[in-house]
Amino acid sequence: MTNRDVIAVAHPTVVHTRETWVSYLQLCMWGLFLFTFAPATAILRDELGLSRTVEGLYGTALAIGGMTGGFLAPRIVARIGRGPLMRIGSIMAIVGLSGFVGIHVFAVTLISLAMACFGAAISMVGINAFITEQQGLAAPRSLAEANGFASGLGLLGPLLVGGCVALGWGWRPAVIVTMLGYGVVEFIRGRDVERYDARHGHPASQPGHEPSGPLPSLYWFAFAVIVTITGTEFCMTLWGSDLLRDRAGMGQAAAAASLASVVGGMTFGRLAGAPFLSRYDPERVLISAFIVAGLGFGIAWFSTSAPIMLTGYVIAGTGIGLHWPLGVGRAIRASAGRTDRGAGFTLIASSLASGLMPLILGALSDRVGVHTAFLIVPVLIATALVLITLKPVAALISDDPES
Repeated sequence: MTNRDVIAVAHPTVVHTRETWVSYLQLCMWGLFLFTFAPATAILRDELGLSRTVEGLYGTALAIGGMTGGFLAPRIVARIGRGPLMRIGSIMAIVGLSGFVGIHVFAVTLISLAMACFGAAISMVGINAFITEQQGLAAPRSLAEANGFASGLGLLGPLLVGGCVALGWGWRPAVIVTMLGYGVVEFIRGRDVERYDARHGHPASQPGHEPSGPLPSLYWFAFAVIVTITGTEFCMTLWGSDLLRDRAGMGQAAAAASLASVVGGMTFGRLAGAPFLSRYDPERVLISAFIVAGLGFGIAWFSTSAPIMLTGYVIAGTGIGLHWPLGVGRAIRASAGRTDRGAGFTLIASSLASGLMPLILGALSDRVGVHTAFLIVPVLIATALVLITLKPVAALISDDPES
């Protein structure tokens, strides 16, 4: 039975429990910070007198925190369970963001950002693993919903940064909102966190922990797709405002706020695309999403008109919006029941890309200009299309395949 046949017969429906909504909300908090952080770093660069190459180290700090979190999260789950892991993630995100906004020293902001990303990363491992196990065949749609709500709330990030800068308040109040949001998440979660352990998220000393053994070979192809997905998204969101300033002559505050066009497109793509995932093969939807992203990028890259560039950003964002939830879902499916490890390594793949790609783009920008350097995006898109076509992932994979 093909992916299309499985989806067509099942028509999976998302089950929205209290735990589902809390997981969505926790993911929203990281979405708000991530899309606030992107335009804010361009302003922080000017504030601290940094070059674009040095600014790229903030992406490296995100990568270090995310890679460490992705690596350690399955080990933490094996000791204390998935539910406690998600709570610890919120606490560490709050502490790290406090240092990021409160101490105006470059080195301290890097360390604090890495800590915040570590907390967010272990939370995301728990969230993605929990949703995948809870929802079954409906997981692609549920992950698209969760990330759609996250990018929807993230839509406020660039607007908050642009508005606060215009009012003379700086970018920091928007990040403080995220810190408060994480506190609200844990208040709503309450004391009972064991429900988030689901099928494979229990400590190794209890029944229900994930299967032993290495991740299947198919997983590593899905891992590579995650690298291209995150590289594409981070290049557009972290440096998109610079392209607008360079090509369309937009001011600092306007360029930062206008990145809401990308985030808005991502939100639309995820929420509007989610229902299709109950009818169509997620692999084909993902391929279509990459094609849409490439079209939008081309419109923006070839233009010097702000309205046309923003139109391209919206179209690119619409395609990009489905990349991450579908990429994560297919990687976890390819893990064959090693749910937390599979989710953890997606964060390592994402962190590699979020750290290296923007840094490469920043270094190229200092040498050949932002416009030419942005050609890295279509290279990433083409690579992803080749990998997905050559190594598709089925809608259902048993816990212990022979692969």
